[in-house]
Amino acid sequence: MKAEGRSRVAQIRPEYTKSKEIHEKVRRKRRKGLMRRLAAFAVLFMLIVGSMVSYIFTQTGQISEKNAQKEQLQQKLDDSKKQEAKLKHNIRLLHDKDYIGEIARRDFLLSKDGEIIFSQPDTDND
Repeated sequence: MKAEGRSRVAQIRPEYTKSKEIHEKVRRKRRKGLMRRLAAFAVLFMLIVGSMVSYIFTQTGQISEKNAQKEQLQQKLDDSKKQEAKLKHNIRLLHDKDYIGEIARRDFLLSKDGEIIFSQPDTDND
């Protein structure tokens, strides 16, 4: 009975099945190659993205350092401008003859004609 069942089944043309098998093998190879290429591109993409993220974080750190340095230099500049204004004011005062006379009388005990200077001793309580 088994022999009879086998003989009743018609065989598909061997050329057709062989071409389908070859076509299936080629399709599997192409799919395997595609998966490998996709995996390689994914790894490459991740490396590029990782390096970009690293670069951005590095740049952010450098920018914050530069901003801090800028603030310090701005503070120094403001201090220098204040000092320059004070020095210019002192220069203007030193060009005034009355101011020079006042400093000479105060610091060097010089006097005008007919003027008497009384100096008081410094009183330090020890």
